Amino acid sequence: MTTTPALPSLVLRGGGATARFGDGFDYVHWEEDGRVTRIPLEAIEAVRSLDRSFEVVLTTAEADRRPYVYAVHDASTAAVTTFCAALQARLPERAAEVSRVDGEDLITEVPAGHPRRPSKRVLVVAVIAVLAVIDAAVAVLREPAWAIALPFFQLFACTGAFMALTLGRGLYDALRLPKHGITVMAELDHYTDRTKVYRYVDQDGGQHFYREPTGGQQLELSYDPRNPGRASARQSLYGQIMMALMAVIGLGMACGGLGITGYQLFIAMRG
Repeated sequence: MTTTPALPSLVLRGGGATARFGDGFDYVHWEEDGRVTRIPLEAIEAVRSLDRSFEVVLTTAEADRRPYVYAVHDASTAAVTTFCAALQARLPERAAEVSRVDGEDLITEVPAGHPRRPSKRVLVVAVIAVLAVIDAAVAVLREPAWAIALPFFQLFACTGAFMALTLGRGLYDALRLPKHGITVMAELDHYTDRTKVYRYVDQDGGQHFYREPTGGQQLELSYDPRNPGRASARQSLYGQIMMALMAVIGLGMACGGLGITGYQLFIAMRG
C-alpha cells in the first residue's frame, strides 16, 4: 500500500498575484488586486508553467468555449516549476462520461481582511502623469525648452529614488533580520544567466528562493517569520557601509532632481 507524501505549503509570488497551495488543501488560495479567492481543484482543467509564468486553466461546460485563466507572472522559474508539479499531481482525474461544469461557478471569494493597496504599476503611472503636467506647465508659463530639460532632471531623481529605496530596504533587512528573524542555511538550487538561486524552507515547511550572485553551495540567510519570502543574506561591515553610502547618494540624487523641478515650477507660477 502506497501513500501520497505530505505536500509542504507552497507560495508562488509574482507581479501583482500570489498563489498558495499545500497539504490538506482542496483548493488554490489566490490573491490578486486586493481580492482573495479560492479555486477548488475540481474547477481546474489544467495547470501550465511557462518559464517565469504560471497559469491555472479553469474547466468549461462546453468543450469549444474559451476557458478562463488565472496567471502569475514574473515569478521565480524554479518556484513556478515546483508549484506547477505539486498542483498537477493533486488534480482529480475526470471520467469522460461525467458532465462538465464551468470552473468560474465553483470559485468563492474570501474577505481579504485588509484594505486594497495600489499596485506598483498604478503608482508609476500616477508619478509619470504628475511630472508630465509639471513639465507642460513650466514650458507654457516660462520657457518651452524646459519641456525637454526637466524630464532629464526627473529621470535623475527617479534613479536616485530607486537606489535609495532598494538599498535602504536591503540595509534595513541586513541589520534587522539577523537579530529578529530566523536564520537558516539555504542550499544552492540552480543558476541563471545572471545569478545563483538558493532554496530555503521556513518554519511552516514553505519553500522559498533567494537570488545572490556570490556564495558557495550554502548561504546563510535570515528571514522574517511573519513574511518568510523576505530574507537577507549575511552582510559584512564593509558591505553594509557601501549600501548605506549608495543609499545616501541615491537620496541626494532624488532630492536634487525634485528640487530643480519644484524650483522651476515655483518660478513659472510666479510669472
